[in-house]
Amino acid sequence: MPKLSVIMCSYNHAPFVGAAIASVLNQSFQDFELVITDDGSRDGTADVIRGISDPRIRFHAFPENRGACVAANDTLARVQGEYVAVLNSDDYFLPGKLERQVRFLDGHRDVGAVFGLPQFVAENGQPFHNPTHAFARIFTSENRSRVAWLKHFFYSGNCLCHPTIMLRKACYDRVGRFDPLLMQLPDLDLWVRLCKAYEIHILPEPLTAMRVLDRHSNTSAPSPARLARSAWETSFVLGHYSSLPEQELREIFAGAPGQAEGKSPVISLALEALRVGKPGYIPFGLSLLHDCLRRDPGCFSYGEYFRLVGELDPFTVQFFGREYQLLKKSRVVGAARNLSRWWRSRNFRG
Repeated sequence: MPKLSVIMCSYNHAPFVGAAIASVLNQSFQDFELVITDDGSRDGTADVIRGISDPRIRFHAFPENRGACVAANDTLARVQGEYVAVLNSDDYFLPGKLERQVRFLDGHRDVGAVFGLPQFVAENGQPFHNPTHAFARIFTSENRSRVAWLKHFFYSGNCLCHPTIMLRKACYDRVGRFDPLLMQLPDLDLWVRLCKAYEIHILPEPLTAMRVLDRHSNTSAPSPARLARSAWETSFVLGHYSSLPEQELREIFAGAPGQAEGKSPVISLALEALRVGKPGYIPFGLSLLHDCLRRDPGCFSYGEYFRLVGELDPFTVQFFGREYQLLKKSRVVGAARNLSRWWRSRNFRG
């Protein structure tokens, strides 16, 4: 049985996957298996992988694209190692990456997962230096306690670079694998679940080269569709906070303006989400209040709940209502009807 399993999911990365695999095979730490799942690539990626001969590679290819989380879970189901490292098929490990992280986990039994910093490279493999790029501002963070990480994730979102992680396989066994219904935030979803049970640590050195693809092709690169999915998925990620122990909720939100005097920590969580008000937070906060009132009608004021729903307008009905009236007044009735049809199609697709 290998000490370490490196998992890789590939999809249409034929120009890059060979370098990714080579960066694993050439590590100074050699007691590993490399478990790969190709997610229905159509550009020859699977052929590139099959052309690399090494007994430590265990490869499976989906006949069609099923999604990154489905491929990751399929890969995790086949691992045998005590530790698991993750590598994207367009990135590559830097020398010594595995050795440093195995040594850290061996020496820190209280830590569930260890991360590193990314080194950004352009699509052609050259160094990437752009301080204004979104990635340059994300993956910079100091180490903190498990509960402090949960607080950071709530207010600031993700700041951990997934292809730098190494974690104990037991972590997946305890907190679960990836949610296949998430496309933009499966890593943040896992970090929240992970920090509900384990301490984590960041080694303050570059361990993985992360490729910044041209034309904003990275899965996490900003785009209207990705931002919309992120907002939708945020409300589900925040749902993990409602099952935290009350003492941890009090610690996370101590002194926050959304704290409700004499109310339960879950009500305070809902109110703090409403106060933060970022995309996804208002639907989560209102839904949580709704569920709390359903279980305990005395936990919060019905009138205050109705006022919050009306004022916060989670589905922007008032905005589109105003737009419709303006169009009617300008006698562009056809355009108003088209707007109404568009709004219904956006929100009531079967």
